[in-house]
Amino acid sequence: MNIEELKAALLGKEYATPIRLGDHAVITDDAQLFLRTSFQECDRWTKDIEKCPAYGRLLKFYEVTRISSS
Repeated sequence: MNIEELKAALLGKEYATPIRLGDHAVITDDAQLFLRTSFQECDRWTKDIEKCPAYGRLLKFYEVTRISSS
């Protein structure tokens, strides 16, 4: 999934918190702030996007919220 597909799938939606991305990462308050910041990090990344830490977090966010909304 590329950045544009992630933006289309994730932005502009309401998310119930907390959202657990893993044992080490929990979004406790503002999911839109997390998404905005993560997309900004991806936009500034100049190397292979698949190696960007923010991209990995966005993929995990997508996976977790997709599963929980099913």
